[in-house]
Amino acid sequence: MHRHPAPHHPVIVTAVSALLAVMSTTQAVAEDRFYVGMDAMNWFYDEDGGEDFSSLGVRGRLGLQLTPQFSLETHLGASGTDRSSGERRELDWLYAVLARGDLPITRYTSLYGVMGIAGVEISGRDAAGDSFSESDSGVSIGLGLDFQVADGAHLNLDYIRYLDASDFDFSALSVGARWTF
Repeated sequence: MHRHPAPHHPVIVTAVSALLAVMSTTQAVAEDRFYVGMDAMNWFYDEDGGEDFSSLGVRGRLGLQLTPQFSLETHLGASGTDRSSGERRELDWLYAVLARGDLPITRYTSLYGVMGIAGVEISGRDAAGDSFSESDSGVSIGLGLDFQVADGAHLNLDYIRYLDASDFDFSALSVGARWTF
């Protein structure tokens, strides 16, 4: 397992800044273009050659719908600790910048796929009691279902493989809500 101090990640600031810049230049576009969401996220962390860990965390989403079937969104997540075999792992942060494609199934339901880049930082203690922090970034891919429950309010369920790296894999099954404005 590759362990190293967490690097400073300007990618998070750059990704969020880019999305906000795109959003600010499209203010005059039709309504219901922007959305925010909050999700409960059951994350799964698999160290290559090590233990598997999982816990419940939270995820926030900010998105811009460019067409009825295509959106750009960012995910920011954190929280959750799991202990196993005398070891502890905690999700320090998760970020993702994703393109989202929606395929309508019914008037109120759609299937969606996401693809983009993500970064994850995990910290913890190993069986010997030594503290560490590790992070990585890479390609993300996922699938989900979106249910419109009221005008501008949606419930969603998705599974996203945020990271499939040489050192570790990180994925999440999430359920939550999003609101368009």
